[in-house]
Amino acid sequence: MCRWLRSKTNTINPASSPTESATTDSVSPSATDQEKERVGLVRAADQKQIGSLLIFVPRDSIGILINRLTGNYGYSHLAIDCGESDVATGKRLMIEATGAGVHNTFQDKYGKRKFVRISLQQVGVNVDQFCACVRSKLGEIYDDEEALTFGVVDHPAKQICSDLVTICLPEDIRADIAQQHLLGNLHRRAAIRVYGKLNSSFRLFVSPNGFAEYFGAPPGNLLERKDQLAEPMLRTKQMSGQQQQYQRFGIAILIGFMLLWLFLKSKLPQQH
Repeated sequence: MCRWLRSKTNTINPASSPTESATTDSVSPSATDQEKERVGLVRAADQKQIGSLLIFVPRDSIGILINRLTGNYGYSHLAIDCGESDVATGKRLMIEATGAGVHNTFQDKYGKRKFVRISLQQVGVNVDQFCACVRSKLGEIYDDEEALTFGVVDHPAKQICSDLVTICLPEDIRADIAQQHLLGNLHRRAAIRVYGKLNSSFRLFVSPNGFAEYFGAPPGNLLERKDQLAEPMLRTKQMSGQQQQYQRFGIAILIGFMLLWLFLKSKLPQQH
C-alpha cells in the first residue's frame, strides 16, 4: 500500500526530490536492496530480545495516512527482533517486509524514528517457534495487493510487514485478537479482518495499530524515545483486570451502604 500511495503522491507532486521519496514509510526497492547487501553473516545475539515486535510510528505523510486509515493509534510499520546481529558490524538486526520483500536489516535503519518494543515471550509465546516461522519467510516478495486492500486479497507466498506476525502467532492468540475485535474491544478501524470461522482454517489480517492496541502498547504519540519497552498484556487479561476492578469497586460501595445503614439505624430511637 505504501508503494502505491507513494507513486500517487509523486504523480500529484512531481517536484518531490529523490531524497524525499527515499524517506517514505516504505523504502524503495533499490534502497532496500542496498540495505540488504550491507547485512552480511548473521549470528545469535541478545536472546532476551528474541520474539520482540518493533512497532514504528509514522515518519512522513504516507505513514500518517496509513495510521489514520487503520484506527489512528499512532503506528504504521512493524518489524520483528529475533535476537540476531550482523557479524561484521555487531549491529542488531530485525526482520521486515518492505518493497523488496522479506529481509534482514539493521534496527537503526530508520534513525531517530520512535518505535515500541513488545516482548511476545512475556505473554507466553514460544518465541523460538515464532522466529523460526518468521525466518522461513525470508526472501518472499512484498504483497502489494494485500497492502492496498487491507487483507481482502491475500497471496500466501507474498508478505507485508504485519502479516509476518499474524501468520506466525499461536492459534489461541490469533483467535483472541479476532474475538476481541468482534466484541468491539479493539478499534473498529484497526484494519483487523477475519475470514472464515474461528477455527484452524480462519484467516486473519491485522495492522500495526491493531497489534499495538491488542498488546497494550501506549499510543504512538505518547512514546518518549525509540526502542521504548512496553509491558505486554493480552487483551483478555486486560479485560479480566478491569472486571476485577469493577467487582472490587462494587463490593466497596455495598460495604459503604451497609455501614451507613448501621450508623443511621444506631441513631434512630429504640422501640420497645
